[in-house]
Amino acid sequence: MYREHTQRLRVLSALLDVCCISMAFALAFALRVAHESLPLLRRIPSTPWDPNQAVQSEYALVLAVSMLGWFLGLSFSNIDVYASKPALWQSVRPIIRASVWAFVATGVAVFALKMNSISRLFYGYYFLLGLAFLLAKRFMFASLVRRSRTSHGAHRHVLLVGSRLATGWFARVVLGAETAGYKLVGVLVSGGPPPVEAFDLTIMGSLGELDQVLERTPVDDVFIVGGATELAGLAPVAQRLILSGKVVSLVSAPAPILQGVHGRISDFAGVPVLSFGPMPPDAVGARLKRGMDLLTAAFALILAAPIMAAIVAAMKVLDPGPLLFNQERLGLNGGRFRIHKFRTMRVDAEGMLTKNPELYRKYVMNGFKLPEDEDPRTSTFGRFLRRTSLDELPQLWNVLKGEMSLVGPRPIVPAELSLYEPYAKMFLAVRPGITGRWQVDGRSSVPYPERAFLDLDYVGKHSLSSDFSILARTVPAVLRRKGAH
Repeated sequence: MYREHTQRLRVLSALLDVCCISMAFALAFALRVAHESLPLLRRIPSTPWDPNQAVQSEYALVLAVSMLGWFLGLSFSNIDVYASKPALWQSVRPIIRASVWAFVATGVAVFALKMNSISRLFYGYYFLLGLAFLLAKRFMFASLVRRSRTSHGAHRHVLLVGSRLATGWFARVVLGAETAGYKLVGVLVSGGPPPVEAFDLTIMGSLGELDQVLERTPVDDVFIVGGATELAGLAPVAQRLILSGKVVSLVSAPAPILQGVHGRISDFAGVPVLSFGPMPPDAVGARLKRGMDLLTAAFALILAAPIMAAIVAAMKVLDPGPLLFNQERLGLNGGRFRIHKFRTMRVDAEGMLTKNPELYRKYVMNGFKLPEDEDPRTSTFGRFLRRTSLDELPQLWNVLKGEMSLVGPRPIVPAELSLYEPYAKMFLAVRPGITGRWQVDGRSSVPYPERAFLDLDYVGKHSLSSDFSILARTVPAVLRRKGAH
């Protein structure tokens, strides 16, 4: 129900976006036509323009390209349709960013196709009005959603039933969905109470008190949470709840890493199923991804050649020694390969680590990485390369050789594999990537086990569309430099 309601709101929001952009286009054209007759607009300098000479096909193409640019920008931003008042202001930046993308993409199209009939004044009116209408729509739409949630009977009261760890995990999920109109009323547990310090909820008792809880507490939805064995044992409870008129949902939470491996809804011969583990092999998708890797890596190497030459020259002067750092990493299905990076450490870096037991212990405890301000191995120029992620440019050669992909889990050293147990085989089922969930969500600021959770989540859900989304988020992540060391 949450998914269907969210999809309906997203469709409605998208339709309103189309209306806003179309209204902005029509009003901008009308303002350009009436420019000379309106006193306020007449003060704006403009070149002579005859609306009768405007080429309709060119203006239609401007509308189509700009609308596509806006929609791609907004879709990559993944704006929360349930945003509360404090979070609502965070939606302003994605809308402005999408408007800039649309403005630039349309401008490139106008220039490349030599659309001489397009008025520059119309162009300015159009994108300013489009931005204003989209922002106004966003605030009004969010206000309407909030009011509908706070109206009588809008909240759906949720009860959780299941084991201690499983209910503890899923309680956080439900609490995060309160802005969507779901209110957690409490938890019934089997096997002892969950850790109350982990989240703010009411422990209503054990399964034996189910009938009493339903009598004294309003409950609309019941989520039965647990592993496969627990769900099978709770089948009679689910039957009782269904007979009492409650909406019952089963949530499979694999143990022991409840946060790490999430399921995906898929279709098998018309039957919806919940699947776990790596995505099944897709020959067409794999070929498309490999083709994208080859074309993009080759093109990127050509574009980056001057930058790489400048780095080589700077290293010769500032940090003489080997240009590349080559290290053994684990690839697809556990195969080993040598990863290539520009050297960012002193020539004797490995020796400094192995000869200092305390430093090596800190290196292992910190997720096989030392804090930036405590790492004596990094050179000054190497620190600059890491912060800008320029040290990773040689990995494009690994992509061309088929050892890595543009997007995938982080390539790890063999000693790190134990941190992914018991899901090590699942982790190795996907070719590692230059960028991925870990790289765009914080990099070195994300420690283990959260780092493993991000990689495993990608392995279980990856697709070409998710890869494009990660690639689009990579540039802003690099510019922010969060965790880049």
